[in-house]
Amino acid sequence: MNNIGLLIKMSRIQQNMKQVTLAKGICSTSYLSKIENNQTVPSEDVLQLLLERLNLDYEDLSTEEETEFLSELYLLYKDAIINRNKEEILEKLKSYKERNFLFKDEHNFYTYNLYFFRLHLITDTNNEILLNLMEALNQMKENFDDRQLFLFNTNCGILLHVEQEYKESLIYLESSLELITVFHLDDWEIADFYNVLSISYLSNNHLLNTIEYSSKALSYYKDNLIFKRAIDCYIVIGIAQAYTAKYKSAEESYLLAKKLANDLKYKEYEGIITQNLGFLYSQKNNHLKAIEFYIESFNSPKNTEGYLLSIFSIVKEYSKQKNTVKIIEWCKTGFDLLQSSPSEKNNSYYFHFKIYEIMNNNDLKDVNLYKSAIDYFEKTKDYRHANKYAIKLADLYSYHRKYKNSSLTYQKALEYQFLQKSITYLEEL
Repeated sequence: MNNIGLLIKMSRIQQNMKQVTLAKGICSTSYLSKIENNQTVPSEDVLQLLLERLNLDYEDLSTEEETEFLSELYLLYKDAIINRNKEEILEKLKSYKERNFLFKDEHNFYTYNLYFFRLHLITDTNNEILLNLMEALNQMKENFDDRQLFLFNTNCGILLHVEQEYKESLIYLESSLELITVFHLDDWEIADFYNVLSISYLSNNHLLNTIEYSSKALSYYKDNLIFKRAIDCYIVIGIAQAYTAKYKSAEESYLLAKKLANDLKYKEYEGIITQNLGFLYSQKNNHLKAIEFYIESFNSPKNTEGYLLSIFSIVKEYSKQKNTVKIIEWCKTGFDLLQSSPSEKNNSYYFHFKIYEIMNNNDLKDVNLYKSAIDYFEKTKDYRHANKYAIKLADLYSYHRKYKNSSLTYQKALEYQFLQKSITYLEEL
């Protein structure tokens, strides 16, 4: 069957174009709807006009080419998920990116786009593009089989996690969990899904579930010598153990990850592991040891965001000790880095460093800084820091006997706390 309608529908939605816009001057909206849903085959003239408006070319595949093509794509999909070599994946994706394939089998069209969805997630494709792809596939999901629905839900869960929509992310992933026994999945796919699910559980503070599913994934990765994924699991398990005050177990998990990374010379993990060891000792109120690990993390190779996280962690430890000199010194290091490597995604650290520079001054002239920071963290859905700085602003108001402002700001802080924990009703506490 000719599935040109599916290709038109996919392209239209990805371009944020409404049916009425695409159809205008070419055909009726109802006729376009029939084309997109494979209920009719358009005339050659109508087809060409639609393709021109969408700026869409396509390649027709034979049945044999479809089978071979999807087999090759599946191998890339598997390798990408297991090894996460972004540069290599991006290079291979170049040969597909600008090509639109016209599949004779509707089932193959869906599978192709679902594989691509995950590949783009791994390579950090622009989220707006991915959200449009998610919407396009969502409008087609009633035609998915169980495996395709599993892939769709899993991909949506990952994307929403990246968007910091943690509660919604988990809803999709738990829908995938319900499907996991309905059809056959290879062991590597199950391990990958358990790994993804455990990270979502961690973000939603479901710590026992985090440990359970990450341990299941770890078992497969160890048995099959997939060491980088095993290190990922050790770190996730360690974080969950640290949050549940199982400090000894958490340290053991981190040290197992560290040994594996050192033995195999995976230097990219040095900073991540020592950062988490620093956080572990911070929770134990061992500030000196925490700073020691944070500095070790800072001195490890990483991206700009990783350096900023280490700097901010050091600043917080010195803040606990009221060491103003060190706070200002490390905040300056942070500002220098922000200036040398400007990026919109690192704007949060500007507010962190500005606030910690002045946090202990209790000066009312800093009110606007706090308000700007709170607004920023609310807009970016970072409710933890919105809550934290709202509390600090409320304290500042109280210190200056502005009790009405203080009360209103404490109330706002409470709202952020509810949002942070995804609480809707008081009865959920």
